[in-house]
Amino acid sequence: MKKDVVCPHCGKPYSCFRNPAPTADVIIYEPGRGVVIIRRRHAPIGFALPGGFIDEGEQAEEAAVREMREETGLDVELTGLLGVYSRPKRDPRQHTLTVVFTGRAHNPDAICAGDDAAQAAFYPMDALPQPLVFDHAEILEHFRQALAGQRQVAAVQPLACHHLADMNADTEKSAASAASTGAAASATSTGAAASATPAGHEGEKC
Repeated sequence: MKKDVVCPHCGKPYSCFRNPAPTADVIIYEPGRGVVIIRRRHAPIGFALPGGFIDEGEQAEEAAVREMREETGLDVELTGLLGVYSRPKRDPRQHTLTVVFTGRAHNPDAICAGDDAAQAAFYPMDALPQPLVFDHAEILEHFRQALAGQRQVAAVQPLACHHLADMNADTEKSAASAASTGAAASATSTGAAASATPAGHEGEKC
């Protein structure tokens, strides 16, 4: 959304775009242990799924894996996409949009809180700590439904997928090839026309 504001330094008006900030969360699930929940170090204080903001130039899936390593010490494999949650009031700090993945840890015993997490641990689904901040209680309820087969989980895009760059490269190659072919065809046509012109009449017009 475009918004007109006034610069607090120079007093001149300017326009800026106020869009939701993209984030990524992961429900790390281990049968027999439950899900990983962190206790937040910063406001809003409470318990939450591990996650964080997506950096510029970063794929959502990459951000999810990175945040899990930073906040829980776990190397996580993403197993599905539970959903996208974007209610304007879901985060009291600002409007955020979160992409929620499901995942499993390759090293569950290495769980250790870090970064914005003051504590990280596995909790049984029927004994989650309180209070759960943001809309994470609703998200975990949707995960319960997925475990019961009542809700679908979508596939995850592979990490480090650079097919768009490759497509651009292919497009550039195709354009260059077409230009080269066109130039060659033009040269051939010009040469043919020149050879068909009778000697002594090169400067004449029809």
